[in-house]
Amino acid sequence: MSKDRIIDFLDKQLENLDNFNYKVDEDENHVYAIFSEILGKYTNKELTFKLLDDVLYLHSITYGWKPVEKGVANKYFWLEILSKA
Repeated sequence: MSKDRIIDFLDKQLENLDNFNYKVDEDENHVYAIFSEILGKYTNKELTFKLLDDVLYLHSITYGWKPVEKGVANKYFWLEILSKA
């Protein structure tokens, strides 16, 4: 699985925003974005992504696997990243 697609998605979402630091790691099935800072608050939040049939999905404890690139589907990213941030 390519980390580049997830990094591009994150860069687009966080464009023009400061105080976000993260690293990206991957295994055979998923890509993980591990945030050490969100909006200036230090954290250890991990987001899990996967590509399925060329669609990028994000896993949320509340909503399960949700596609995040089309339309306003990025709201699931923002709901997850800002929950308990």
